Amino acid sequence: MAGQDGVAPAEKQIRKNVGRTKIKRRQENSDNPDVHVPKSGSPKKQRRKKGETKEKTEDQNTEDVSMNKEPDENKSIVDGIPKSGPSKKQRTKEETAEKTEGQNAEVSMNKEPDKKLQKKQRRKKEETLKENTEDIAINEDSGKSNRAKISRRKKNETKKSKNEMKVKESIEVPDLIPRRLQLCSTSQKYVGAHVSIQGGLWNAALEAGRIGAKAFGLFLRSQRTWSCKPLEKSAAEKFRRTCKEFGFDSRFILPHSPYLMNLGSPKPDVLQKSRDMLVDELNRCHQLGLTLYNIHPGSHLGEMSVNKCLELISDGINHAHSQVPDITVVLENMSCQGSTVGGRFEELHGIIDLVKDKTRIGVCLDTCHAFAAGHNLSEEKGLKHMLDEFDKVVGLLYLRAVHLNDSKGKVGCRLDRHENIGQGHIGVKGFRQVMNEPRFNEIPMILETPYT
Repeated sequence: MAGQDGVAPAEKQIRKNVGRTKIKRRQENSDNPDVHVPKSGSPKKQRRKKGETKEKTEDQNTEDVSMNKEPDENKSIVDGIPKSGPSKKQRTKEETAEKTEGQNAEVSMNKEPDKKLQKKQRRKKEETLKENTEDIAINEDSGKSNRAKISRRKKNETKKSKNEMKVKESIEVPDLIPRRLQLCSTSQKYVGAHVSIQGGLWNAALEAGRIGAKAFGLFLRSQRTWSCKPLEKSAAEKFRRTCKEFGFDSRFILPHSPYLMNLGSPKPDVLQKSRDMLVDELNRCHQLGLTLYNIHPGSHLGEMSVNKCLELISDGINHAHSQVPDITVVLENMSCQGSTVGGRFEELHGIIDLVKDKTRIGVCLDTCHAFAAGHNLSEEKGLKHMLDEFDKVVGLLYLRAVHLNDSKGKVGCRLDRHENIGQGHIGVKGFRQVMNEPRFNEIPMILETPYT
């Protein structure tokens, strides 16, 4: 009885397997276009064929089971019979799931090359857009084309400045020293520029070395504020070390005072602030190992006499000398603009005459200021006449420095308006005489207009 009960479910399972094989064959035939599927006949014939095929397949399966699967003594007949498979609905779900998984796999495989193609297409679009915009900018009317040219020039200038900064970082100090020393050996003119202290005072010496200067000027603090933080010892030591590495002597470094300073001011609060500022600035020079300090003398603001203003200026210098040793205060000649003093050589002489320590006072001649005050440096003998007059009134022994600036205004205009060398009213011929004047040897000559 156990054998008979066990055979009946086996036959059921065989029939199910037969049904599965038929479904698979139909699907394979439908997928293969080469296989010819005959049209279905009448339903009676189809039923007969189905019955015959069922009987044949049942006989074959029973034979296969009997031939291939002999009963095991240790196992029961029920264990040997395979479990019932999934239903038709489950099979169709599994088949659709497999198809969707295959399609997703193909899509995921094709995504990576699609991304590369998209990137290439984007690059091409960007390039074409750039070309089109450039063509449009070039083909526009003259005004717009000029603007486009200016913008391109600015871009090129920024690129150059960035490249120069990179070169600046890559240049080493030993590479610059021989070049600067070579220039020193062939000329008695110590020419340089007023350089920036942005990032630290020592950067002024680095910039001066980078441009091959033999002298340089700088501010020691912000030139437009009264208050300032005290100078750190580490910054002062780094400045000294950098100047030593580049071979800059203190005689050829000319710091400039802030523009707020007015030692001849009739206003008591401004006068006191100016006196305190001068003392603080000379202390900074002493910490940095410098020996010169350039100032604008001052202005009476139309509220006092010129002589009284000169007395206040000299008194402020004497006070600073008493507080700080070894620093020489250098008076810059002015352009006679407004109520400023120092535009006439007699006024400079009046200040120097009242300074107690004559060894610590000097003059810096500004070419633009002298030209605006009436000395025609553009003429062939204009410079000679100016220096001869300076020697008579003040004395060449007090000449300590020169500021190189062309003038936007005409001779005698009394306007303090600097211009790039050769582009103003002094002109190239005038500065050729300046650079060949032997009385300017061995003193710092500082360019205050842009040097690039």
